[in-house]
Amino acid sequence: MLIDKEASLIIKNPYENKKIDFSTNIDMIYKGIISYVEYLGINQGSASNIVKENFKQLNHKHFFKFNLHSPLIRLDFNKANRIYTHTNIIEVIKQTLAYYNTKLNKNIDFSNIHHIYETKELISQYNESDLEFITRLAHNHGIYFYEDKDNIYFYDFYTHKGKIKDIVFNPNINNHLNETCIYALNKEKQIQTNAFTHSSNNSKQPLSLYSLSTKAQNTNIHYNEHYYESEYSFTQNINLKQSPTLKEKRNTMLNNILKAKSNIYHLSLNESIKINIQKETTKEYTIIAKEQILIDDAILANTINTNDNLNIKDLNLSKSYTNNLTLIPSFLTFTPSFKSKPKPPINTIGIVIGEDSNIENQRNTIYTDEYGRVKVRINLYANQEELDNKTNMYHHSPFLRVASNVASNHSGFYHTPRIGDEV
Repeated sequence: MLIDKEASLIIKNPYENKKIDFSTNIDMIYKGIISYVEYLGINQGSASNIVKENFKQLNHKHFFKFNLHSPLIRLDFNKANRIYTHTNIIEVIKQTLAYYNTKLNKNIDFSNIHHIYETKELISQYNESDLEFITRLAHNHGIYFYEDKDNIYFYDFYTHKGKIKDIVFNPNINNHLNETCIYALNKEKQIQTNAFTHSSNNSKQPLSLYSLSTKAQNTNIHYNEHYYESEYSFTQNINLKQSPTLKEKRNTMLNNILKAKSNIYHLSLNESIKINIQKETTKEYTIIAKEQILIDDAILANTINTNDNLNIKDLNLSKSYTNNLTLIPSFLTFTPSFKSKPKPPINTIGIVIGEDSNIENQRNTIYTDEYGRVKVRINLYANQEELDNKTNMYHHSPFLRVASNVASNHSGFYHTPRIGDEV
């Protein structure tokens, strides 16, 4: 009865008697839906309810395990076949999210999208859910998204809003003064292969994504990239891989990641903070990930075997809170990892056909639509030829875009398959 229900997780000041004095004691609220529930029967009364079909009230203390997910997980349940033509990725994401207006119950904020995106043909791939679809489109174009209790935000360039929090660095793990602080910083490096190679012939636009003197990104910077124009492609670009510009941004971000531990519970994603490592040294960072850890012995004590002769009230119970933060310098924009297209487990064989079903009379000729796509009869249905002869059928043999060269039966290697070729 709890599955797929909206719920809120509220984190208040986790320190007993507020022994750590925060400048603000706001509640951190995380809204989402319950995607998993495990009912735990740890005594006779609660265990008996597990085997009952219906019970209207709980007369004993009960324990549950549950997962609270973003409402975006509802997009993961629908694997729709979507094709968008003559539009850009922002409009595609907006239109896809519009199908779930009544299920997300959060405002969608695109006000932090600054770049202009070219018109493309965008198609969901094999067995790809709507969530995977918009995630692939966004991440492969350097767009990231996150949410709070009321909104879902989309960013392609980081702009700080609100007050920057000043946080003291205090490596003393005892923290006798009960100070709000970051008490640990660490940085990791490892050997890696060359990520990419990029060349530019424009001396006015150097390769660095931000000025070494001002450490500020230029939102209008563009690179001259060599690309292949084809009249048979919606995208006008035969190479659909990530641009070197995005690869450099991600590589720069990964080289500047910093890990931190703090006792401050009200820090949020995409928030800017200043860390006062020393009086004369202050660094500004952006939070890109947060993991919270609460240890409460009172919760663990309730799992003690009821046959044990042990009074819980006699135990010395402790309670502690910490969080692990992932930080990047605030002059960088978070660049998400790139997502590859999902691939079917096996190849599907088809034959290229022409305007009608008579293949022999048209063999070795080229037949395409206005976009250069070829018509392929997929070996899926035994009566596919019969279906093609009927009018107004949505499952006629489709026109498919040519992704790579084909070895033709008659003319060797040729970009466009000819009628009668197997693909």
